[in-house]
Amino acid sequence: MPASDDRTRFYWDAVAEGRLDLLRCQDCGHFIHYPRPVCNRCRSANFAPSTISGRGVLYSYCEIMQASHPYYAEKLPYLIGVIDIDEEPGIRVPAGLVDCTRDDLRCGIPMEVVFRAVSPTLTLPYFRPAGVSDEA
Repeated sequence: MPASDDRTRFYWDAVAEGRLDLLRCQDCGHFIHYPRPVCNRCRSANFAPSTISGRGVLYSYCEIMQASHPYYAEKLPYLIGVIDIDEEPGIRVPAGLVDCTRDDLRCGIPMEVVFRAVSPTLTLPYFRPAGVSDEA
C-alpha cells in the first residue's frame, strides 16, 4: 500500500475523491511532480495542490511479463506507462494503463485518467487511451 505522509497526503486524498492533484509552485506556476521540498525551477517552497485535467499524451509504455511481487502474479501481463500531462509538457506521471492492449498503444497518443478501486481502502489513478468508454 502506498504510504501517505505530509508531503503526499493531498495527492491520495484527491485520488480517493476522483481527482488528480499535483503540487504547483505559487511563485512561478511550475508543477512539481514528484513532491519535493523546493521548486526545481525557481527554488521556492511556496506550493499548493492544483487539480489537473487528467489528460495528456503517452510518453512511454511497457508490457510487464514477470511479477515483481506475488500481488501481480495473477495480473500478468499488464501495461504501465508514463503520461506527459497537458497542463505542462515535461511533467510526467507514471501509472498503470487500462482499457487497452499493447497493440492499441503508440507514443504520443492522447490519454485520460480513470480511477479504479483496487481494495476497499485504496483507489488508484490509471490511464487509458482518450475516448475509450467504461464498457471497453
